[in-house]
Amino acid sequence: MSRWKRVIRGVLGMGLTFGAIGAAFFSLVALVSAVFFPGAEDELGFMIIAGAVWGVGIGTSFSAILAIAARGRSLDELSCSRVAAVGVLGGLLLAGLVVGGSWGDWPNGAAIVPFSILPLLGAGGGVASLLVARKAGRALRSGEETGSLLEG
Repeated sequence: MSRWKRVIRGVLGMGLTFGAIGAAFFSLVALVSAVFFPGAEDELGFMIIAGAVWGVGIGTSFSAILAIAARGRSLDELSCSRVAAVGVLGGLLLAGLVVGGSWGDWPNGAAIVPFSILPLLGAGGGVASLLVARKAGRALRSGEETGSLLEG
């Protein structure tokens, strides 16, 4: 498989992974808010879908920026702070797309919320994915065959 096909597959895979994690995180937030604010459980479905959409957006932008910025580097050469910075950049890009030119349409300056939450989610998700990838990289080195699911 060519390099660009692997990069695109990785970007899409990271987006789907972040989407699943975002849906789980936002559903937890929605459940906790339903405990403290009666009637908030009506928004549970919306929160899960929103978390998945935000997660896919952050994951794909983070992965694409990292593929360009860290080209030719191994996982051991990447620092957590650099990956967190790329995650913040991905979150800021997504927040810019969300808010776009409609800054004045958001009530009472609420447009600042995407610019504060999405970069934090991007940085946290990026560092977490780097740590998981490093741990998996130690278990399986390049060139080794992956075992089947039944091999344990």
